[in-house]
Amino acid sequence: MVGRLAVVGLGLIGGSLARAARARRAAREVVAVCRTPAGSARARAAGVVDRVTVDLAEGVRDADLVVLCAPVGTLPGLVRAAWPHLGPGAVLTDVGSVKAPVVAAAEACPPRPGVAFVGGHPMAGSERSGLQASDPDLFEGRLVLLTPTTTTPAGVVGRVTAFWQALGSHVRLLPADEHDRAVAAVSHLPHLAAYALVAVANGDALTLAGRGFGDTTRIAASAETLWIDIFRGNREPVLAALADYQETLARWEGLIRAGQWEALEVDLARAREIREKLA
Repeated sequence: MVGRLAVVGLGLIGGSLARAARARRAAREVVAVCRTPAGSARARAAGVVDRVTVDLAEGVRDADLVVLCAPVGTLPGLVRAAWPHLGPGAVLTDVGSVKAPVVAAAEACPPRPGVAFVGGHPMAGSERSGLQASDPDLFEGRLVLLTPTTTTPAGVVGRVTAFWQALGSHVRLLPADEHDRAVAAVSHLPHLAAYALVAVANGDALTLAGRGFGDTTRIAASAETLWIDIFRGNREPVLAALADYQETLARWEGLIRAGQWEALEVDLARAREIREKLA
């Protein structure tokens, strides 16, 4: 059990994390840091934390574990801002879906004995956003990716791993750059594709849309400001994934134009077989 857990940002992920930690007794005390007084008021009204503040230094002081749950673009600055106020033995982590910038920011902070950072990213979410969408079971059975560096103490990785396991997740470790390339392919590119599918469907076609179209494009209901932040932060891996996607679409367009149905069937079967291996 974590003694004092500080959650910076109470949106979908931060709110779900706070709710899960309390429901599963993964922390004795949960402190929230909100950006505005209005956010603090919502947190108090929801009763998801023990204490709430708009002062980052106050919120992270004396915390055993601090989890940054803010938009990706703000995470490097939050690491730098929180770092001087962390107490001895504190561990700082985050939930951002882009890891290289935040890991670099942490590594650039002046060394502090007994204070450490390890990047994190729960592969869980929803097209909905905000504290009102938070769910204490959001992380149940989900994968959480941690991105320790060669200088990250093993004990720190173990503590953060144990915390996520207490919330019902399973954990995998991988380098930040590998994380960003992989997530660009399986998360960031699919969101772009979903937005594109909605964008090219005209109004008349949308009136005919069935469950398949809805399932395929569900994530296009996600907040665009959040995703612009992610695409900006992970620009090069996203561009590489887009190039691979466009190459595949171009090949299939050529097969359709040439009437090479057997070749297209082989490609689609290969994709289906890969999809069927997913849990």
